[in-house]
Amino acid sequence: MRVMRYLVQPESLVFNSKRVNGFVEFINENDIKQWDLLEIALEVVEQWTEMWDEDQGFGSSDGTYMTKEFIDNVIGFAGKHGFKMTEFTPTLSVVDYSEMEHHNRVQRMESGI
Repeated sequence: MRVMRYLVQPESLVFNSKRVNGFVEFINENDIKQWDLLEIALEVVEQWTEMWDEDQGFGSSDGTYMTKEFIDNVIGFAGKHGFKMTEFTPTLSVVDYSEMEHHNRVQRMESGI
């Protein structure tokens, strides 16, 4: 049996995500259970761990982007894509979806900015 050494423990990802502005309110408003959060966190942590180069360090900005992906997945789990989104305001926050911001982000990605 292979023991997986995660970059971050799923429980820590859930705990730290609750510090993100608007996230606790979002999970409470959508009645998302702790076990659902842990299951989503486990999927994100496993994926990141499998894809991560062992020789590469894992810093706080990496953790922030893992947290963003986790929260985006929770938003999807709740069926709220198009209503809520994550955004750096300047810190990571859960905010109302903005079609204009989404369009601007896609445009920046396509132009390589």
